[in-house]
Amino acid sequence: MSVDPVLDPPFVPEPMLADENQPGDPECEFGRGIGLQARWQPPRVDADSEEETCSENDSDSGSEGEEEGDANSSASEDDDFASMEDEIEAQWEKEWTELANDLSDEDLRYLRAFSFKVDENLADKTFERMRHFFPELNFESLKTTKSRVEFLAAFRPALYDCCVNSCLCYLGSHKDERACHYCKEPRFNADGRPRKRYLYIPLIPRLLGYYKNIPLIKKMSYRHNFQHDPNITKDVFDSSNYQKLRATHVSIGGEKHRHQFFDSKRDIALGLSTDGFAPFKKRKQTCWPLLLFNYNLPPEIRFWIEYIICIGVIPGPKKPKDFDSFLAPLVDELLELLTGVRAYDALAEEMFMFRAYLILVFGDMPAMSMVMRMKGHNGICPCRMCLIKGVRIPGARGNTHYVPLDRSQHPDVQDDPLAIQVYDPASLPLRSHEQFMEHARQVQFAPTAVEEERLAKSTGVKGIPLLSHLPSLFFPKSCPHDFMHMMFENNLPNLILLWTGKFKGLDEGTGDYHLATHVWEAIGEATAASGATIPSAYGARPQDVAQDKTHCTADSWSFWASYLGPVLLRGRFSSRKYYTHFIELVKLINLCLQFEITKEEIEDIRVGFQDWVQEYERLYYQLAPERLSACPVTVHALLHIADSIEECGPVWAYWAFPMERFCGILQPCIKSRRFPFANLDNHVKAVAQLSHIKTRYNLHDKLSTKRVRDGDEVLEGFSVPTYPATVLLHPRKKNATLDRSLKDKVVANIELWGRIRHTDGGDTINASSLVKRPQEDSRDASYVRYELLVDQNARRRNLPPNFIPKTFYGQLQHLILVQMPATEELGLTESQTLILGSIRTCTIEAQNDLDMHYYKDHGRTEVVDVSTIQCLVGRVKDRSFWVIIDRSGKLARPEFRVE
Repeated sequence: MSVDPVLDPPFVPEPMLADENQPGDPECEFGRGIGLQARWQPPRVDADSEEETCSENDSDSGSEGEEEGDANSSASEDDDFASMEDEIEAQWEKEWTELANDLSDEDLRYLRAFSFKVDENLADKTFERMRHFFPELNFESLKTTKSRVEFLAAFRPALYDCCVNSCLCYLGSHKDERACHYCKEPRFNADGRPRKRYLYIPLIPRLLGYYKNIPLIKKMSYRHNFQHDPNITKDVFDSSNYQKLRATHVSIGGEKHRHQFFDSKRDIALGLSTDGFAPFKKRKQTCWPLLLFNYNLPPEIRFWIEYIICIGVIPGPKKPKDFDSFLAPLVDELLELLTGVRAYDALAEEMFMFRAYLILVFGDMPAMSMVMRMKGHNGICPCRMCLIKGVRIPGARGNTHYVPLDRSQHPDVQDDPLAIQVYDPASLPLRSHEQFMEHARQVQFAPTAVEEERLAKSTGVKGIPLLSHLPSLFFPKSCPHDFMHMMFENNLPNLILLWTGKFKGLDEGTGDYHLATHVWEAIGEATAASGATIPSAYGARPQDVAQDKTHCTADSWSFWASYLGPVLLRGRFSSRKYYTHFIELVKLINLCLQFEITKEEIEDIRVGFQDWVQEYERLYYQLAPERLSACPVTVHALLHIADSIEECGPVWAYWAFPMERFCGILQPCIKSRRFPFANLDNHVKAVAQLSHIKTRYNLHDKLSTKRVRDGDEVLEGFSVPTYPATVLLHPRKKNATLDRSLKDKVVANIELWGRIRHTDGGDTINASSLVKRPQEDSRDASYVRYELLVDQNARRRNLPPNFIPKTFYGQLQHLILVQMPATEELGLTESQTLILGSIRTCTIEAQNDLDMHYYKDHGRTEVVDVSTIQCLVGRVKDRSFWVIIDRSGKLARPEFRVE
């Protein structure tokens, strides 16, 4: 029997607030259970009743018309009353906000002390000792400080009992259980107290706080002002899922509401992410942060730590068995936000109905298998996007299934006349939302446990996911693959393991792709050496990939693949086809990471990955059943990237770099090996309260303990009105004298400066003559790209000049500040200041398919205006050549940077 999961959910959570919550405070109320009505219910659209009413009015316009007029009059009076009520409430909110924002000096002292403790990860004992050793700081006790912070935050987290092994949270159908359904561990200790609790930080109060911060309100107008171009994908708001939602009425439990998704400029689009985080190096224990991202914010600040919303950390030590039970409080709030909650807009000074919709859910494959209630990436049907069947290595003991497109040589496939021997990558059996939910219902309501397991194995779905109660999500289309894990932590490292003969015991088979040990070691040494000639603005120093893989993160593999690998692997394989295959992958990566992707480029990505995966199978899998381990589901997932870009937006909008950064910040806050998860709870609670206070009272600047970002700081140097985007930085050399070779090019009163930076957040560029590199680990930041107008007809004196822009590369040697006095000889009626740069040019001899330029020697020295200098570049040594690494050329792409 088919049952609607919304009307008859298999899991009905009933959250219980912690005792500290104050039900009278609107910012403390965040939901009262799935299926319950929100505090405000807009009228629903009922098409049948509307048709009946119109028909009756058309047939009889007598007394019924008078009654209709009376009804309209009454409705108008109700609207006037509601409007008056809104105005009164808005005035009250305005006065209360103005009063609340006027924090006392004492409150600011509490907040500064607390902000310092949280930002610097000070232990409680350290904070108390500071009070003792520095009494002049006038710190209050930590207990008093926390109490005041909780009061100002105006919300407190909820605590829920959970299994001591983190199997489940005791909510919904588990609410009355006294022992874990899975591991049988008791819920309470001998004293009747819960053995472990899960801390949930409410979402709604924090979202409402956004609209009390005028600067943040203006930033969140990004979604409303976004201009959609159907031919270009720039953000999630170009995705087909979002565009479909915008044309759809909100429906909850089969009841259609009057409003549509995102029909208000204030509606917020949210994304949910989770991942396993190991607090200790041995990785025997894991916990699971739950993060929300506000897509209304512009992409350049969207993933900053201060704007990430952490709703809790599922405690370890083990992986949850019932992940939905931990998501229950969040789904409760999201259902309430579907209908709307009353909120105050500080910018417009009015009340409005606030709504927010979850449109994306993402994470690595193990995390998504829990969220979506699927068997996982090793199952018979391992792909969450399609129904491709996995096959096992013949005779292998393990249960891992692999998913090659061509399995025609596999004995099990040959023995089964119904089995598909070769899957067409352009026509995979894709899952639809309706099919996914039908499979989920069949498994959920299977008559026996045996039938449930059989259905789960054949479909890959284990039951109805709790998030399917949200009509803003489409399964599996709203759950795209995470590009970071898939590409930079799986496929790329696996390729390198294949090349070095260390991938799951596979030899070369019929291929010849192994790199000799000394060759790979030379590549590793060249990678490490490139750190000296690639500026720090490009990221962390590259490590020796042949020796030290522990420091090779997804970010470093991304940089290596795009910039270093194409250079250092050239000519290293005994057969060029392996290098060509790798370069095709790099081209596809660069296409996926573009800021804007056209429809034609999405099709290029689709066809490109289809060809690449088929060629991968020919080169490495070689259609041999015993080599099936070369075909994990991560390779197959490449075939779904183009669809995900169309349905969800560009890959950088839902990759896991922000999650990884957040987990990296959690690591230092663990002060106790005995109670690591309690440390995490205390930290995320403090960060959430502090962030809410900063937002609600607009205190981001006053409570900032970090250094101001380079792009925002007031730079100490020399600026000239004629160069508004440029600042000269120290060192500075007055009354300088130039080399004899430059005297004939610059004659004036001059000063030499050591550094230059563009004020719009550009890189700092060094002049090599003044900024030396005294230390061995210093990094060269003196090579630049610049552009000059070149006369194409320079050698044809009879033709008029024809100037075209041409790109050059070279080393910036001097930064020259020239003071030009007013003089009739030069036609200057007033003094003028010029900033010039002397550049030792690189003699470019070749370039490859990725627009990388090769040179051996330097050429002449040119003196140019600094406005022609476009960006900082790096270099990598490849045998007898130097190769220019230019991240702002054709290889320009989004990257996750620490704010």
